[in-house]
Amino acid sequence: MNADIARPVLATHPNRLPAIWSRRTTLFENGPVRMENRLRIGLDVAPLLYPYSGVRAYVEALIDSSRNGDTGVDLVPISAPSGLLRSSSKIARLNWDLRGIAVAARGSKVELLHMTRFAAPRRFDGPLIVTVHDLIPLQLPEYRSSRPARIQSALARALVPHATRVIVPSSYVAGVVQELLRIERERIDVIPMGVSPVEEPPAAPVLSGPYVLHTGGFDARKNLTMLLQAFARASWELGPDWRLVLVGSPHSNNPVVYPPVEPVIEQLGLGDRVVRTGRVDEQEKNALYAHASIAVNPSRSEGFGLPILEAMAHGVPVVASNRTSHPEVAGDAAFLVEPTVEAFSEAMIELATDDALRTALSAKGRARCRVSMVAHRPRDHRDIQSCPRRRSKVARELSVKGPS
Repeated sequence: MNADIARPVLATHPNRLPAIWSRRTTLFENGPVRMENRLRIGLDVAPLLYPYSGVRAYVEALIDSSRNGDTGVDLVPISAPSGLLRSSSKIARLNWDLRGIAVAARGSKVELLHMTRFAAPRRFDGPLIVTVHDLIPLQLPEYRSSRPARIQSALARALVPHATRVIVPSSYVAGVVQELLRIERERIDVIPMGVSPVEEPPAAPVLSGPYVLHTGGFDARKNLTMLLQAFARASWELGPDWRLVLVGSPHSNNPVVYPPVEPVIEQLGLGDRVVRTGRVDEQEKNALYAHASIAVNPSRSEGFGLPILEAMAHGVPVVASNRTSHPEVAGDAAFLVEPTVEAFSEAMIELATDDALRTALSAKGRARCRVSMVAHRPRDHRDIQSCPRRRSKVARELSVKGPS
């Protein structure tokens, strides 16, 4: 094996770790902290090198949670050699997932390895936890259109079922994992995500006038062509002041996974009605939420649907598709409709013209977020998007029992 792939990148090389680690935790300033009876968990931090996404936010939240000593856990970052996961060598990245990360974890003397994405090593001599955020690559063919994508999906499908336990963000994903990966329900733990409390007062408006906000991404399942068509249809009723704001940008130039939206915008004559922000930071995104009139999430398939909760936390009424995990996340606090042009256009018009409905959904959304924060977030943590106490309990049980 290539020695660079096998070499762990730990606290002894802090400059080679993703910046989030040094910025948000002090565990490794003077080397890993060893405390009696504390559990050392190797954390797969590869998603920190991704463009911003829900998976990356999840890993950042786990790192934030490690600052709280009452979890009884020391997280050890397991990162590939600098540049490997950014490199164009898909074979090298696969080799890291299959062998390199397990070798690095063993060298770090961790008691348990937590893979934070749909991937797993061929062998790890200890308990292995895998977080499966969704199984989109197995469900939608456009996400495995390339040969490397098909190979990665096939390997993950074969190896993830050997994990000791699997964490998922929703009961919907739990069912899909059970069906597609043939994993017993008893080995699957549902740990929903949550959102941080909204800081007051809100930032100054970024845009003037009323607007519909979409923050869910640009890949094919996000259903942006349908959304643009629905907005074009609704715009006759909404009036000329309303705009559609699309936050973010495609993560690659692959037109199968990221169908270009510019031709659709031009074809529909929406050039002056659609705002594309490009990538924004959290402060800018929060400002866009704070002043949005409506938030939309027309996705055909989600493992969770974090943008729904983000909008609700800001009191923004939500129109979302009634598919996959959305009903579970939104409950009765969002306007859930079929992901069609007619249904979405009518829902946007109704929300835009019915002040009482907007007020009611805003209040229900805020209340649902408060329940989510209490039920799924530990005390004294403001930036944790998933529940580390429960995860720590699972990890401790595994360290005692060993792999199944």
